[in-house]
Amino acid sequence: MPTKPKSTRIRELAAIHIAADQLGMDTEDKNPDSEYRSMLWTIARVRSASDLDWTGRKRVLEHLKSRGASGKPNEWAFIDSAAADRQPLLRKVCAVCRAIKVGKAYAEGVARRQHGIERRLEMMNASEMWLLAGALSRTQRFKDKNAPPPEGGITPAGTVPAYPGNKGGHQ
Repeated sequence: MPTKPKSTRIRELAAIHIAADQLGMDTEDKNPDSEYRSMLWTIARVRSASDLDWTGRKRVLEHLKSRGASGKPNEWAFIDSAAADRQPLLRKVCAVCRAIKVGKAYAEGVARRQHGIERRLEMMNASEMWLLAGALSRTQRFKDKNAPPPEGGITPAGTVPAYPGNKGGHQ
């Protein structure tokens, strides 16, 4: 049973470091006047995250999340280290996934289900990436088409939604 609290503590400390990195804080800077160390001191009266107790870790995580950090690693970070010729396609896949509010696992699932590609996104070749980008773009268009019209009543396609006095929904 002693391993569970330790693993929880390690996960929480990792989340604190990830969140601080997302906000641009340097967690490696040992200077007590650094932004990260000052934040730890202000929130929990410690200079190192390893000195935090359970409530201190929760308070620091809540503070970092209130400033816009997610505390989760960026699943798309691998794009910057990918081969230069694959980066534009990877960025396209990432942008479409973010637009339809899904993650990397969804994109890999689409590739697996629609095209039989049993690889992680990082390992796909250019032709597989093209197939995936096309499938995700079609999904995005479908979701945009079925989205409710914005305020004002004009849909993205430039048509007026169907109302009792407007048969068919066209202008």
